[in-house]
Amino acid sequence: MQSAAQIAVNRSILRVSGLSKWFGATQVLRDFSLDVAAGEVLAIIGPSGSGKSTLLRCINYLERFESGSVEIVGERITGTRDRESENHRRDRQQVQRIRTRVGMVFQRFNLFPHLTVLENLTVGPTTVHKTARADAERHAQALLERVGIGHKAHQLPRQLSGGEQQRTAIARTLMMKPEVLLLDEITSALDPELVGEVLRVVQELAAEGQTMLIVTHEMDFARDVAHRVIMMDSGAMIEEGTPSLLFSRPTSDRTRRFLAKVIEKHRAAE
Repeated sequence: MQSAAQIAVNRSILRVSGLSKWFGATQVLRDFSLDVAAGEVLAIIGPSGSGKSTLLRCINYLERFESGSVEIVGERITGTRDRESENHRRDRQQVQRIRTRVGMVFQRFNLFPHLTVLENLTVGPTTVHKTARADAERHAQALLERVGIGHKAHQLPRQLSGGEQQRTAIARTLMMKPEVLLLDEITSALDPELVGEVLRVVQELAAEGQTMLIVTHEMDFARDVAHRVIMMDSGAMIEEGTPSLLFSRPTSDRTRRFLAKVIEKHRAAE
């Protein structure tokens, strides 16, 4: 894993500028700005409803946003309040290009239930990139081995544990060779004993230099794997810093209260 000093000199791979997003009359992102360097692992923490998942979905353009912009390796999309004309103006090919460069893994695994594990991995490359099936299957099998479930290639998702399904979802996303990987509470649907096997895969990706934005409530994991942590509340960034500083000496009272509540909840669960 690259050091914080090495990351600091890397080029920006993702730039979010003045992003605002509404759901009806409710504003869920407020003039949000963020730069992420190539190879950086950014952990995003904060209470439920603070806009963390919406931020990731806007970056991947799964949610439209009303103002601001998202730029990923030179591809820039600007928000607009005019929903009707946006449908006509938006370059759909540009959106597709962005989605091939940004992979997202969700809380729920979103696997195709009627396809085997191997087929779940190969359907994207063979359909979108027109990769030859034999080449896609070789790559898929290598990724399944990498995440520790190579022997599950010909099983259906319902035959897997939750942790195995989530590892399949990660491998499926990696099949598209994303430059930025978005992870949205990927352990929240798992039983506690399955969390570790998924987090180990993410740690390995971090060590290999994969750029990642990780929304998580696993504070120990964020401390171990992230170069930088940001705290969100009410759609805004409240605080940012290295894990060692933010977790041990937060400057925001809101961050201190949030971390105290997380620690209290963790102790109660024990």
